[in-house]
Amino acid sequence: MHATELDLLDPIRVVIGFLVSALGGAAVLWVLIDKLAWPYLGRDGIPGKPTRTLTLPLGICERVSCTAVFLLGVPAWIGVWLAIKVAAQWQRWTGVERATYNVFLIGNLLSIFFGFIGAWLALGKLPPLPP
Repeated sequence: MHATELDLLDPIRVVIGFLVSALGGAAVLWVLIDKLAWPYLGRDGIPGKPTRTLTLPLGICERVSCTAVFLLGVPAWIGVWLAIKVAAQWQRWTGVERATYNVFLIGNLLSIFFGFIGAWLALGKLPPLPP
């Protein structure tokens, strides 16, 4: 998206898009991940959600960032961010920890989805995808 196109965006739609992405996504992920996925894994003795990891603010920042990169037309940055996150935890997600990796994947896919929905709302149409 070019600068002139960004200037033409309705500010109310942009605010709504970012709020849905950040806060709507936080609510949905809180229910699906914190209240359903982690307790489900805990029943099988798999280590639960790590404590004091700031997952809520990080998730909000990620969804806001996803919305922004879709609005700016550079969704490849999402792949760069995911590569950094996976590389940082690579050793942890082998063996028993594989289940926590799946929760990580679900959370990230939902965050990207909410970022896309936020951009869609902000633009009033589907964001452009690379060819």
